[in-house]
Amino acid sequence: MFRRSCGKCHFTNTKRPSDITIADFWGWEKTDPSFNADNKGVSLVLLNTDKGRKLFEAVKERLNTFPANLDDCLQPNMKHPSEIHPKREQFEKDYAKKGFKYVYFKYGEEGWRYKFSSLFNRLCNKLKKLSYR
Repeated sequence: MFRRSCGKCHFTNTKRPSDITIADFWGWEKTDPSFNADNKGVSLVLLNTDKGRKLFEAVKERLNTFPANLDDCLQPNMKHPSEIHPKREQFEKDYAKKGFKYVYFKYGEEGWRYKFSSLFNRLCNKLKKLSYR
């Protein structure tokens, strides 16, 4: 569930207004497959200005770092805005009108199980009624 503004984000590029950008490093395996041996993840640090470079140089020796090709680092939201789901408007209306449980089962990954089990239970109840006649 994204905010509407995520679909129009002006910061989904590498031309950042900050001195430093810190993000998840997606694709670190392409650069150094052994770097994340502890499987705790890898952070990406983009140095956007001279001030950012100087700040990074001041702390760099206390960090485990390696240089990387920019194209191997970027997660989708660093390339383009998030895609807003076409059912978002209806989801919000349903949520406002019918609440969380309703939208969870209608739109969530569990929805098909709920719908199937509900249908199955109704069929079983009808079969039970028929068998008692």
